[in-house]
Order: sequence, then structure tokens, then C-alpha cells
Amino acid sequence: MLRRSRRVGAAFVGILGLGLLTAPAGAAEQQPQPVTAGALPTPQTDGIVLSMAIVGDTVYAGGHFSKARPAGVSPGGAGEVDRDNLLAFDIRTGQLLDWSPSVTSTAFESSADPGPLCDSLGDDRWRCDTVFNVTASPDESRVYVGGDFDRINDRWRSRVASFDAADRTLVNGFDPTVAGRVRALSVTEDTVYMGGAFDSVDGTDRTRLGAVSTAGELLPWNPTADATVHSISAVPAQQRTLIGGAFDSVNGQAHSALMAVDDTTGANVSWQWEAPTAEDVVTDIDTDGNGRAYFGAYNWNADGPVRFEGRGAVRIDNGATVWMDGCYGDTQSVAVSGGVVYSASHTHSCAALGAFPEDGVIDYQRLTAESTAVAGTAAANPNHVEEGDPVPALLPWLPNTDGGPADSPWQNGTWTIEASSDYVVVGGEFTTVNGTQQQSLTRFAARSVPEAVNNGPQVPFRAPDVQRQWPSGDVTIEWTGTWDAQNRAIRYEVVRVGASEPIHTVTKESWPWSRPTMRFTDTQAPDGSTEYWIRAVDADGAAIGSPRGGTDW
Repeated sequence: MLRRSRRVGAAFVGILGLGLLTAPAGAAEQQPQPVTAGALPTPQTDGIVLSMAIVGDTVYAGGHFSKARPAGVSPGGAGEVDRDNLLAFDIRTGQLLDWSPSVTSTAFESSADPGPLCDSLGDDRWRCDTVFNVTASPDESRVYVGGDFDRINDRWRSRVASFDAADRTLVNGFDPTVAGRVRALSVTEDTVYMGGAFDSVDGTDRTRLGAVSTAGELLPWNPTADATVHSISAVPAQQRTLIGGAFDSVNGQAHSALMAVDDTTGANVSWQWEAPTAEDVVTDIDTDGNGRAYFGAYNWNADGPVRFEGRGAVRIDNGATVWMDGCYGDTQSVAVSGGVVYSASHTHSCAALGAFPEDGVIDYQRLTAESTAVAGTAAANPNHVEEGDPVPALLPWLPNTDGGPADSPWQNGTWTIEASSDYVVVGGEFTTVNGTQQQSLTRFAARSVPEAVNNGPQVPFRAPDVQRQWPSGDVTIEWTGTWDAQNRAIRYEVVRVGASEPIHTVTKESWPWSRPTMRFTDTQAPDGSTEYWIRAVDADGAAIGSPRGGTDW
């Protein structure tokens, strides 16, 4: 290393880990900015949250739970109240709202276990009343829910119901009878589209897909799918309804995982996208009003090297692929806002993006953010993505949760995510957020929200290695950078103990799996024992300091 004059000092920067992570070829310099990564106080439940809808300042959440409690309170603690699979809270304050509909179902007998989202009543008797989907009408005047239930507030509501958003009362007259689970809802100005595992609506054959008017009357829309429909998204502007799920055929024609049908007739329409494998299941679909749909998936086989488990984007008008991220790790939900695709997943091994390597410092990343736009091309051939294929940018938003209770049959952690311009809300089965106890619900805020919580440079951030050089007496300070949960760039300040100002600053970008090694030579070091430490500061002002390192001569 070349030495400089004692008047200016010297610095060196290297990279630790995988090497310097660069954006994919052709990546845009300016990417959209996700919300902050520090969790805000949010109500908790004693179970799992599977779906949410943001309506104004209110978040409606549904799932499989019986209790709700304030943030920071342990199960059974102060403030815990009854909530039957539905609750609401204020998105601005995180306060639980006084809305507690009774959601239940008729008990039945079966020698076969119907699954973990049903409750055993003993003696082969069961009750299944989980809420799988919560969706608002376009004008936000109504909130629709779908699931396994057959009664709400002691009134017959067979697997689908509607609430008035103004007073949160059950809507009279909206009471279609659906024979089987409703997993997916999409609502337009005059139509409620449904998907799931049912075989009839109001006594008329409907094979996993059906529609009723907003008054509850059965409509002639009657496409068919050969397996469960998990997601549905109506796009009236393009006269299409997108459907995602575990199916291999739609209307008797071979189409796996994701397809589009006419929003009036239900007939298949032109569609280019093809699932990488027959075992792929599209779990969620969201749109951004710009003619594109974004979706996530899992693969039920989970053994082969090619599995669609990450995220993708397509054109709505013809199903042409916009990008696929090639990541592994089941994606349960996606939400789009401000040019960002937020996802609830357990992402790992995203070689096409140069991210989340196997056996890296992060096992599973359960919350991620990517750009809606293509940011470059894949540099390798991982999973179902080939070198040169378009890919999005991974964005610096890395809050995380655990996988959930030890006895969970899934250990997915996050199951649902929704976003507005100011907030991102997350639900699931997790019990911690960013290492702090918090069960099944959490929220994050944009930087413009005064209550936003930063989650900046991370620990451990180790002491620098300090060595005095002989015979010059100069002191070399070397350290490994850290990473940040909501920024790529971190400013490092070298502080000599006793000095009033940093003696050196350098700004470098990093990811958890790619952290820079930096070195600075203090050519003005005093004689004798001298100590140094490093301050790491991000663009939001969040900062941490390393322990001290020193030399004895």
C-alpha cells in the first residue's frame, strides 16, 4: 500500500463475503424507496392472520384466532380481549378498535382431520370457521370477507359476507350460499368475484370460481378450475379477471398456476405466461394500475431444483412476462405501492439477484421489497431464470420475523402483507419482529410519517483492528462494515478517542451477505497508547458505534 504524507492520512477499502454486490446489468440509478424497517406498536392475536385490507385509516384483519391484545403484552396479559377471527385497528396509532363480530360455523363429524385451521371439539367433531380473505370494495364503502364460516353475529352467512365500512355492521341481504371454502375475493363496482374450493353457489354448479352481484345475486360468470383457487384479481379496465392457484387447467384447457378469463363470460383469454413447473401454486396477485400484475407462489413438491417460489410480473393484456426474480422460498402474499413490490415469504437463495446466498448470515428473509420495474438482467442461470432474463431490483428493506410457534405445521412466519402510500402492514403466525416479541401483526411507516421507526445499521459491529507501524509511528485502523435494514449506503466515521471530530469518513454500500472491509492510516497519531472506534451512520441518521480498539505503544 502506498503511504501518503503525514498531513493527509491514507485509506483502503476492500469487500468481505461474496464480493461487491453490483446491481444487475442495466439497473436504474434511482430506485423507489420502501418504507422504514422499524416496527410500530400493533395489536397482537393468539393465532394466525391470513388476510388484511386497508380502508382509510382502518386495517381489517382476518384469520384463525380467538384473542387480541395490545403490543408488548404477553398472551393472557392486561388488555387481552375476545376476537373471533376478525378484528380492526387504526393504522396510524396501532390501537385495537371496538369491532368484534362473532364468526363461527356449524360443527360436523369426521374421522379425518380437516386440517390445522379447523378446531377439534373432541369425539371426531370439528368446527371450521377461519377467515381466509378480507377485501374492500373500490370505493371503500364495504368490506367483504370469505372463508370457512357459516354464521356471523348469529346470522347465516355461508363462507362470504359483507360489512358496511361506515358503521362496521353486517350488510343485510348480502347472503349467497357457497358450498365450500372461499379463499379469494376481488370486488369491482358491481361484482364480487370468488375463488376457492367450493362446488356450488346458491345451489348452482360453480367449480372453484363464481361471482355474485354486490347485492348478493348469483351471476352467470362460470369459469372452472380443476384445483383450489388461491387468488383472484379483477381488472375491469382490461375486461379480464386474473386467477391464481393450484390448478392445472382452466375451463378444461391446460393452464397451470396463473391464468386470465373474461370478466363477463368467464371464457379463457389470450395468455402467454407459463408456470415453470406443474407443481407451482400462485398464492397472491396485486396490480398497480399500470397494466401489470405482480404475484407470488410456492411449489408443493419442494424437492426439484426448478421451483417457482418467488415473485413475478406480467402484462395483464396478454400475460407476457415482465420479470421473474428466480428466488427460492415460498411467497404467501404481495402488495404493490409506490413502485415497490412488498412480499411476505421466507426468501432465500436469490442468485439471479445476487442476494440471500444459501448458508449466509440470513437463513430466511420473511419480508422483502423489489422494484416493480425491470432493473437489469440475470447474470446466471439459477432456478427457472436464465442468464440475460429481466429481473427487478432488490430494495433495501430488511425487517424480519421468526417462523412462528414451534408446533406450527408451516413455520412460514409472514402470511399476508398490504401497503398504502404511508404504511405497510403485515400479518402471519410470527411471534417476534426484528427480534422483539410481537405476535401475528405488525406495521411499518414511510419516512414522512412522524412516528416512523428507523431500523438502521446492525449489530454485531466489531471493534476495529488497530496496529502501529514501525518505524513511522503511524497507526492503521482496519474494520469490517455492517449492514443496514433500510439503506444500502452507510457512512463510517473513524473516531480517535480524545479527538473532538472524526479523523476520517468514508461511505460504502453493503448487504448482509456483502460487507466492505476498510482501512485508514492515521498519520497524525499521538505517541503511546491510542484508542479508536468506528461510528456507522445511515442516510436517516440512525447510528451505532463499534467497541474500541487500540495500540499500547
